[in-house]
Order: sequence, then structure tokens, then C-alpha cells
Amino acid sequence: RTQKWTLVATGDVIPARSVNYQMTVRNDFSWSIAGIADLLKSGDITLINLESPLIPDCPLTNEGMVFCGDQKFIESLTLAGVDVANLANNHSLNQGFEGLRETENFLNQNGIHTTGYTRDDTCAGQSWCSRKTILEIRGVKVGFLGYSTVGVTVDREALARDISSFDADVDLMVVSFHWGAEYTRVPRGFPDDPREIGHLAVNSGADVVIGNHPHWIQGLEYYQDKPIFYALGNTIFDQEWSSQTKEGIIAQLQFDGTKLTDIIITPIGIRHYGEAYSMEGTEKARVLQIFEEASGEL
Repeated sequence: RTQKWTLVATGDVIPARSVNYQMTVRNDFSWSIAGIADLLKSGDITLINLESPLIPDCPLTNEGMVFCGDQKFIESLTLAGVDVANLANNHSLNQGFEGLRETENFLNQNGIHTTGYTRDDTCAGQSWCSRKTILEIRGVKVGFLGYSTVGVTVDREALARDISSFDADVDLMVVSFHWGAEYTRVPRGFPDDPREIGHLAVNSGADVVIGNHPHWIQGLEYYQDKPIFYALGNTIFDQEWSSQTKEGIIAQLQFDGTKLTDIIITPIGIRHYGEAYSMEGTEKARVLQIFEEASGEL
């Protein structure tokens, strides 16, 4: 009986603003993700960072910084085989606590597990207490946690305690972080240094750390033989004003039981204010080189 399985992780998925507008006018809520859906559903477990509440009657707009996405975006998430959505980020509460609860309940009702910020369990409303989610695959209990450090000082003791308290319940732990300064290739504090927090997470029991928020691709660091991705860039978003914000990577982590055996990096691009596609040729090579150089700096 094989114990081989794959975890797929994405960058920021933001079905808001112009992305929501484009899907609405096209009347196609799988449009944004269709070009990479096969890649995402290649995982036994697919984890996304969902950086926008999903609510009924999300107003149409192409501007502003208060985000929401239409609940019809579930068509994209279902098409891509999304299993877990991290909801700990700086836009989680853009529609208030009610919007967070609505998003959680809606995703859960549609078979998508959530982690990170929550309104519904013992961690309700707490920054350093994550909703804890466990998926079992090939006999391996895989746990998921999520935290946002954006604009706040990390309570290191509380964070370490929350991560380590989950360790006994799982065979392998994946921790998502929303962290660091935006639009930079090297992890920088905002206000806390992502490298320090990433190392703390591994020391507390994390086996895989997935970071996001910078909207640019950042590098991969191995710390205590555990992979820390500092930022996977944008996966779905409308930031068409620079090449850096129109590119990202999808990470496929291959395991045999709890042992990480390989990591495959696939560059993706974004066009038309929200349509993701897999890169080819020189474009693909260029982004792989960016990722390799960013990793080298770590």
C-alpha cells in the first residue's frame, strides 16, 4: 500500500475587485482559475490562501481596498479541487466578523476545510490561536494552521504554544503565514521578520511553512531540513501594474508518508485582471530563475 501523496500550495487568491468584476461580466465564475485548475487538483491535498471574504451580493467595483468576492467563486474552488483555505490574513475582516463567519460556513458547507482566523471554535477572534484542521491521506494525519503577522507584533510565546499544542495530534504539520513587507524579493519585517517567525514555527513543530502577502515571489529556505516558502506570489489577483505582481509559483510537495521526497515549482502568470495561466518557454525559465536567485539569497 503506497504512502505517496502530494500537497499543492498556492500564493494569494483574491477573487475581489476587478477579478470579481471580470467574472461577473463574463458570467463565468471558473474563468479566473480554469487555466491552472488541472495543476491545482493534481494534489491529494490542495491548500490556498484565500485573501477575501466570500459573501452574497458582493458589490461590483474595480477600485478600493475593502475586499469581497461573490460566493459563486466556489465554482473556481471546486473546479481546482481546493481542500483547505487559510483565512488568516489582513483582509479576512474586510466584511466584519459576520463576513468571516459567512465565509467559513459557506466553504465548509461546500466541502472545503478552513484554518486560520475563525468565529466558530475555541480560537474564535484570537490572533495567535488558529482553527485546527486535520486531513488524513494515505494513513498520514496532516494538520493545518494559519496566522497573520501583518501590521501587528507577534506574541511569540502564544504562537509557539499554539503550534506545539497541535503537534501530538498530527503526523505532519503545515503552517500558513501572512507576513512581511509587500513588493520585495527578500523577506522583511512588517513589523516582525518573517525568517525569525518561520524558524520559530519549525522549532515549535511545523514541518512545512507556506508564507504569503508580499505579492511578489520570494525564496525557499530549508531550516532544520524543513521547507519555508516565504511567498508564492499572486495566484489570482488584479494587480496588472507590474510584471512582479502578475507572476507567481505553485508548489507541489511530494511525500512518502511523512518524508518529503521532492518539490516541483511551476511558474504561473496572470492576465486580463485575474485569469491565471501556466507559463511556458522563456517566460517560465525567467520566473524559475527569479525563484532560484531569491532562494540563493536565503
